[in-house]
Amino acid sequence: MKERSTLILNKLLTSKFPIPLKRFETDFSVSARTIRNDIVAINEFLAEKGFPLIFSVRSQGITLHLTVEQECQLKTELEIDDATDFLNRDERHLDMLLDLAFGKEKVFLYKKERFYQISKSTMDEDMRQFRQLLKPYQIDVVSHPKDGLLFKGQESAIRVMLFTIISQELVKSHEHLEGVKSRIINRYLPEKILVKLDGIFDFTISKREASLYRTYFNLFTAIWMLRLTSGHYINEDQGEVVDISLSEWLELYLTQINREFSLSISKIEKNYIAFILKTFNMQEAANPNNWLQLQMLVIQLIHFVEEKTKIPFSQKERQLQKALYNHMIGMAARVKNGIQLTNPLTDRIKHSYGVIYLAVKEFSKQLSQLFQLEIIDDEVAFLTIHFSTALSEINQANYGTYRAVVVCNQGLATGKLLAENLKEFFNIEILAILNSREIDIIQKLDVDLVFSTIEIDYQAKPLLVLDSIIQEDTKVRVQQFLNLHKDKQIITAKSSDFTQLFMDILKIMEEEGPVNKITYEQVQTLFQKNHLRINKREVQPMIEDILTDDKIMICQEKTEWRGAIKYVGNPLKEQDIITDAYIDAMIESVEEYGPYIVIAPGLALAHARPDDGAKQLGLSMAIFEEPVLFESEDQEDQEVCVIFCLSAVDAFSHLNVMKSLVNLMRDTDKIERLSQARDIETVKNILFHSKEEN
Repeated sequence: MKERSTLILNKLLTSKFPIPLKRFETDFSVSARTIRNDIVAINEFLAEKGFPLIFSVRSQGITLHLTVEQECQLKTELEIDDATDFLNRDERHLDMLLDLAFGKEKVFLYKKERFYQISKSTMDEDMRQFRQLLKPYQIDVVSHPKDGLLFKGQESAIRVMLFTIISQELVKSHEHLEGVKSRIINRYLPEKILVKLDGIFDFTISKREASLYRTYFNLFTAIWMLRLTSGHYINEDQGEVVDISLSEWLELYLTQINREFSLSISKIEKNYIAFILKTFNMQEAANPNNWLQLQMLVIQLIHFVEEKTKIPFSQKERQLQKALYNHMIGMAARVKNGIQLTNPLTDRIKHSYGVIYLAVKEFSKQLSQLFQLEIIDDEVAFLTIHFSTALSEINQANYGTYRAVVVCNQGLATGKLLAENLKEFFNIEILAILNSREIDIIQKLDVDLVFSTIEIDYQAKPLLVLDSIIQEDTKVRVQQFLNLHKDKQIITAKSSDFTQLFMDILKIMEEEGPVNKITYEQVQTLFQKNHLRINKREVQPMIEDILTDDKIMICQEKTEWRGAIKYVGNPLKEQDIITDAYIDAMIESVEEYGPYIVIAPGLALAHARPDDGAKQLGLSMAIFEEPVLFESEDQEDQEVCVIFCLSAVDAFSHLNVMKSLVNLMRDTDKIERLSQARDIETVKNILFHSKEEN
């Protein structure tokens, strides 16, 4: 049978419900006629082997009913049938790639030609297309009479290329069970290495973590190790790696790898792998140097997608900002090093959330410009997942009638998307999102149903295995599943978010006089007693709350940029909001990275990282009658009249302030009016009393 026919049969084997033909058309990007022809071929194979045939269920799709014994026999037959196939061109390319990268023997074309059982002309065409495959990574293949075929290119680029291609194939293999390509990968990159690395991950990082990021983390480590043991190293002269500080978990992980695999790791290789692996670790909480720039991008992204789609994402703005910012930290570091992740859900996300996906795709041009690398569709799909989750939260009904848990190994964001979809389309309350390593927790939860994106060995409660993105046929399966378990149905009120009510009450109270801490806590306690949930992170100060008169200054003297930063930061230092070290860090950042704090013509936002000496949330500003010159070696010098100084103690408490500053960035007229302001009241009127700020 063809590989597609084998994959269709495998899908039917793992599904407890009929699958619509439309689903196969979408998954394999072929016509209905092609799928029907595949079904005929599969039935011929089944009849020849003495198995029951695939049959159609009216209005539901096709299915296959086998006994447990027949299922085992059929899986064995599929393995035998698959093993007798010749390799197609894509499979030969993968074999050639991995043999060149990890093979123990020298690679010669005439030997490969014999091994593949193809003609010389076919081999020549294979190599022509193979070189085209490597070209985007700036890698070539050269031939030496004695050494055979070799990669030509920077070692860091070769590793990124190997990771990109292998990860794509592993994700496909994971979705469609075992295939020819997965066996090719296992031949050169033995599964026992990945299993051992997974054990080290358990010991040094997390036993509970089970997601695509864990898979990619271990895969890149394996590629790095195999290249080292093959004698291929990063060239220090090429300036590919800089010194970085190792966190405790990463130091422990690398030490354990060194012990288990007896590696000799140079300083430059240690720095290299540490930097790459940190970009896969979703638990890393440290803010990068460009944290403020990333937050501005997130705010602009949300605003852009809302404008394009007309979906009110601002209703879930705080949650969306947090999720996108955390995602963007790792993404920015990865993409700048040429590493982009494969997303197994990309096609389904395009199909189910096309309008949102296209809006994010359009905005990704700005990200591509920033990272100096085109953002691939898979990375756009990862960002889209966060918006799709927010959309499901916005659309949810008010009551739930089932208590359930979601099991997903494709990351928390994907698990949350499935959970929100279930809550949106059905009366289901999701109590937890777990991965396959946490199924023992289910027994401790008051749940009646389990939804999983993967096959798990669990019989204690009714279980439905389904895709992480709910399509029309999935809705039918879920409804059938719920109908089977109506005895589990309960009536329960779903908690609502009363944050806005909380803030409105405080606002009314403030009109009668200042609200002190005791009164604030009394109102908060009253809400808690009546089970009215509030999101404390949404109760954040606005720009007018923290930019008080004593933090607004007008400077009449000519000032160079270092003095200007000290001047605008001084009110925060005097009020013990920042330290002297924070001011020094702001200056050092500009000296090192250039005038990146100039965020719009005539406007600068001086800042440093929270751990550089920020003690409280604070904002100050200065208007300079004589423009301040920021010089740059790489770009044009820039003159600025309006400078803000921001002190942020965490990633989220200042986001309302940031939103106001992003709005200011887009308003060149307002920046010009601020630069001409010569008293505090004028500044406040421009900043606080414009139509958009109200």
